Amino acid sequence: MGFGLAARFIAIGASALLALWLALIAFFYWTNGLSQTDTRLPATQLQAIVELVETAPPAQRPLVLKALESSMLSVSLSPPEVRPELGEDLSGEAEFSAYRDLLGARLLSVRLFAAPKGLVRPRVLQRTSRPLVFEVAMNDGEVMVIEARTPFIVTFYGLPAGMGAGIVGTLFALVAFLLLHREIRPLTRLANAVDAIDPSGEPAPLPVIRSTTPEIRALMRAFERLQNRLRVMTRSRMALIGGIQHDVRSFATRLRLRLERLPDPAERDRATADISDMIDLLDNALLTSRAGVGALEEEMLDLPELLRGEMADFRRGGQPVSLEATLPDGEVWIIGDRLALRRVIGNIVDNAVKYGGCAHVRLDADTHEVHLFIEDEGSGFSAKDGELLLEPFVRAEPSRARATGGAGLGLAVARTLIEALGGTIALGNGKRGGQVVLSLPRFTPL
Repeated sequence: MGFGLAARFIAIGASALLALWLALIAFFYWTNGLSQTDTRLPATQLQAIVELVETAPPAQRPLVLKALESSMLSVSLSPPEVRPELGEDLSGEAEFSAYRDLLGARLLSVRLFAAPKGLVRPRVLQRTSRPLVFEVAMNDGEVMVIEARTPFIVTFYGLPAGMGAGIVGTLFALVAFLLLHREIRPLTRLANAVDAIDPSGEPAPLPVIRSTTPEIRALMRAFERLQNRLRVMTRSRMALIGGIQHDVRSFATRLRLRLERLPDPAERDRATADISDMIDLLDNALLTSRAGVGALEEEMLDLPELLRGEMADFRRGGQPVSLEATLPDGEVWIIGDRLALRRVIGNIVDNAVKYGGCAHVRLDADTHEVHLFIEDEGSGFSAKDGELLLEPFVRAEPSRARATGGAGLGLAVARTLIEALGGTIALGNGKRGGQVVLSLPRFTPL
């Protein structure tokens, strides 16, 4: 269950208001001078009960006794020889002097009601939680036994026991909520810092928390170590791929020079194509790795100008590629990596020519986005192929023959790069055949 910042503030405020309310109630009890003796049966009421029963006719006494019964009071008459066995007589203590003053020698005893067998109460609570039993001698020789129960326990500070529990519990809740807010707040700062971690760049500074729980400090140290390990691993991987790419290019150049000596032109062309595919595969791997760790370059690019240059290169290579004359008037600027964007366009146009016979390129732009449409004249894409072909090593042509296609990485690399540039790629069908739509955020000056 989530416990956000607003919920924590509400909980802190509610517990603080509850603590204030309980403090006001406690102040009310204190100012009224409530004590433990105030909750007992008053001495004057005890005297009035005795006089009422004595003045009642003998025939009416059972009715009077029944009228006096309540949840806090029980009155009965018994012969002198039949008296309950109770504990120590407390009538001589100072706190019962008011009863002695009014009843005199008629007050036979004041005792605590016997506790149920097996029930042990703390000594400090015995006089407050157990009923008091008053034994008063009547004029006719009988003994009146009055059992008075305390409605609620009053502490030594003049507060009901439940009030003290409520105040303590509320204060504990308030302190707990404050500590919870204090300990969770660094996690929010830590989450923001973790979002800013760039494995290919400089380490993101994590918040400095001097006083918090050991678990939070351990978590922050763990993130610090993780950030450093990611940075080292990323740089090592990039250096490894870059070194492999450089060495393979060197070997490929030597192989091409040696291939020129092959007497069979067909074999020479096939070997040269294999070497070009190998270099393209390495280029794709390096660009994809850079995109995966956010290491792509960022520069201002005029997309119409970039498209014109790319399409001119394709046409010079004899590719059936056309750039439709619907480019937006003026400049259309985006922020991105020139090499990555050229690789995306090259992969998609190459697929359109290879599988659809030709490529028709069109650029549209609105206020916030730029849309690049690359359409071929093939059979198009089915609904299932729209997502499947964007996965690595998936080809529209099911065979694995090199003569009928590549390794199935062109669209997957294009997807990785275009998403790293903040855009999207979608496969569908146009008026002529299959169509790939690239969408990129447009740069708009403030």
